[in-house]
Amino acid sequence: MISGYSSAATLQQLQRKLETLSNNIANSNTVGFKSRSVSFSDVLSSEYTNQPNENRLTPHGLRVGTGARASLTSLSAAQGDVKETDRALDFALTEPSLFFTIATNDGQRLTRDGTFYFSETAGGELSLVTNSGETLLNENGAPIRLPASTISLRLEQAGLIAELADGQEQVIPTFGLTQIGRPQALEAVGENQYVYLQEDAIFGQAQANQVKQRALEQSNVDLSQEMTELISTQRQIQLQARAFSFSDDMAGLVNNIRR
Repeated sequence: MISGYSSAATLQQLQRKLETLSNNIANSNTVGFKSRSVSFSDVLSSEYTNQPNENRLTPHGLRVGTGARASLTSLSAAQGDVKETDRALDFALTEPSLFFTIATNDGQRLTRDGTFYFSETAGGELSLVTNSGETLLNENGAPIRLPASTISLRLEQAGLIAELADGQEQVIPTFGLTQIGRPQALEAVGENQYVYLQEDAIFGQAQANQVKQRALEQSNVDLSQEMTELISTQRQIQLQARAFSFSDDMAGLVNNIRR
């Protein structure tokens, strides 16, 4: 019966790895997406010490495992490839520990997706927003605000330059970037966004060499590696399912013998 419990426990945890791999593969073309990996550890082992010790060539005691568990799901902070887009409102971060800071209904969140759009505010100004409408914050932690006549943006060392319809230019505060000391501690909350612990974050001003305009960071998913892991995990699931079936058959035989 131990083997049956072990197989059932491991099957459940392998399903978690399968879901993680499937999510990575599904987001292989998502801008700024960071892949995750699952690590396993033994649940617990029992040791039988009542075996004969005379003339043994192996260590005394027989250790029997009771399955594996997914002990850690870690985020890969590796930099994705940067692809030029020739779109003025596309921005790629060039350092893996940095994130754009956005304001949502649930508080501040982080993202590596630098695809932004103009959105008119209630006051008649323009703001920069994400695909899902969250507002991008500037270096002061306030929403980025642009004159209503802004037709394009330019990133320079001095900050963001708003190009106006009348040919004039206006300097506005640049992006507010958050540096994360432990990217593995970030929690994904959907929409390619993350929540973070305040003690892990350093908020500051974006430098010109940290952001590339007219470009986007691609997903850091290694598709060939993920597919290989997916096939391997599916085979492990098949093996554990077969072991569980054998254990069930053996238990049935034992019950029949007792009758």
